[in-house]
Amino acid sequence: MDSVRGRAWAGSLNLRITVYPDLLLSSSSQCKHSINFKVPRETYLVFYFPYILERIATELRNNVTEHYNGWWVEMEGVPLSWNFPVGVLYDSLTGLDPLLRSSKHQSNSINVWELTLRHGAQSPSSIIPIVRGTDQIREFWMHQWKQACFILNGASKQMMSLSKPDTMKFWNSVLRREQNVFDAIREKILPILENARFIPLRVHLALPQIRLLEPQARVQDNNGLTSLGNVLNSEFPEWFSDDPSRPNLAKAIIQGIEVPLQLSLWHLYQELSSFDGFLHVSLCLMTEDASLTSHS
Repeated sequence: MDSVRGRAWAGSLNLRITVYPDLLLSSSSQCKHSINFKVPRETYLVFYFPYILERIATELRNNVTEHYNGWWVEMEGVPLSWNFPVGVLYDSLTGLDPLLRSSKHQSNSINVWELTLRHGAQSPSSIIPIVRGTDQIREFWMHQWKQACFILNGASKQMMSLSKPDTMKFWNSVLRREQNVFDAIREKILPILENARFIPLRVHLALPQIRLLEPQARVQDNNGLTSLGNVLNSEFPEWFSDDPSRPNLAKAIIQGIEVPLQLSLWHLYQELSSFDGFLHVSLCLMTEDASLTSHS
């Protein structure tokens, strides 16, 4: 197993989900308001909704009849879109520099991401309603891979031509956390370098507002392999300079790691692309003392 991909796949986050008070019985004790658990960075948080709701069912004002539709989680009042990997949401919405994060949390402490569970008859506009349970989640994930395949190859044929058993093995490898199975099927979709056209790239940022960009990122240009810095300088010239004497005002975080801007997108995609077929880059804006500007 490749060490870089293996470490990315094995990465995890510690979560504390606190139930919004209006959802609870007035007699509920404070200790039962929150649930602490660990999730892989490479997953959808919505997969854990049934687990969360099972843990708090006896504390809720109303009986739980639906494990997905109408439920969402928030960070400081900001709804989290379930359709992005958990690790990407964490990197982009917290804006945490990995170096500073590791210096503040010593080996005997735990870094916990605190979120709030909400419910309503109508989800926030940024949340895709889930009305068909896990079938809808699977279909959404498959559509992401079809998009990624088209961007890479110029057609979705490689994805569409997977046998039904391989398609289900691909999906189940995400649910069961089976990287070897996942990578074996992934290799059937990815082109060789000579045939690759563009990189399925998504750039996330939360400052000055929450945004998602999908730049057209060629695998190669006239100067060779396209670097991450080339794309970021083109899209965000105010933050990323092509002048070595000028400092950049932001860092690029992928899978919780600050990545060198001179690395090629092709190399980064091979090693750090996510389970949905995209290379997700979260931008971390810095202040003068190298700490991060608050997103709030």
